[in-house]
Amino acid sequence: MRIAFCGKGGSGKSTVSSLMAKYLASMNKDVLVVDGDINQHLGQALGFSDDALKEQPKLGMSPEVLKEFVKGTNPRIPDASYITESCPAGRGSGLIHFNETNPVFDHYQLQQDGIRFMAIGGHDDSDIGTTCYHKFTGIFGVFLNHLIDGQNQYLIGDMCAGADPFASSGLASRFDAVFLVVEPTVKSTSVYKQCREYADMFDTKLFVIGNKIENKSDIHYIREKVGDDLIACLSKSDFVRDFEKGIARPLSELETENKDVLDLILQKTDSLKKDWNKYQEIGMRFHKSAAEGWGNAMYGIDMMGFVDPEFSYEDVIQSKSKKAA
Repeated sequence: MRIAFCGKGGSGKSTVSSLMAKYLASMNKDVLVVDGDINQHLGQALGFSDDALKEQPKLGMSPEVLKEFVKGTNPRIPDASYITESCPAGRGSGLIHFNETNPVFDHYQLQQDGIRFMAIGGHDDSDIGTTCYHKFTGIFGVFLNHLIDGQNQYLIGDMCAGADPFASSGLASRFDAVFLVVEPTVKSTSVYKQCREYADMFDTKLFVIGNKIENKSDIHYIREKVGDDLIACLSKSDFVRDFEKGIARPLSELETENKDVLDLILQKTDSLKKDWNKYQEIGMRFHKSAAEGWGNAMYGIDMMGFVDPEFSYEDVIQSKSKKAA
């Protein structure tokens, strides 16, 4: 199952992402975390060393390994260089099975304390002034479109700030559940309104987690703005304050009421049923829009020809289950 944490910049989504990852790992759950934010702090929050993070290959900064793998032997894709964020999987594509060794995980992934970690990276000197951050979020889309995950396998995506994951890139539609971290402020609740509108368009499951709560009036304010989408609030936390100062404490010391919020996030996620057919249908809508909007003109090719009408994620999963049996 795929969990995205979104919200206004500074709302605390990276902190919540890291807490959730540690919570899942503490229960020996399979967890993979992807830092999809332009502000690359999640790896440090998860406890990876600065040296390891510096040396780690980033999906968006060196996408060649990912693109070559997912291109596979798919005859509909002329070359790996044609693969864009909406590029659909097809027969012959390299599929990234969550719990199997493959060149993508071998190249990009770090692992420590039961947590697997990847990052899409950010601008280097040669990128500054020449490209926008969608170069990086687009690679995240490529990864997600070729990922095969299931129950008791958890991908956590710490997304870029604001409503962008819902709007221009459509990344939010690639997740089973999106948890929007909202502060009791006008700016933060305004982001919610944008995200709610986009989520409704694609039936994306959206839940709100209140953060930076100091009193009951803060909870009332958020509830007034987001209604029943608010499922829980994180209370003021000495554990989190120490965490943000770089003081590492065991997760067992997290306040009970805040640990209960993490458990509720897990419950909400586990209550959902993954619908691969809907996932594929929505992916086709984004690919058609991208092809007609800019892709065909940019690449000089009809990118709808990349669509394999005989491919089905469901068929792949069923075939794999039969082989396992």
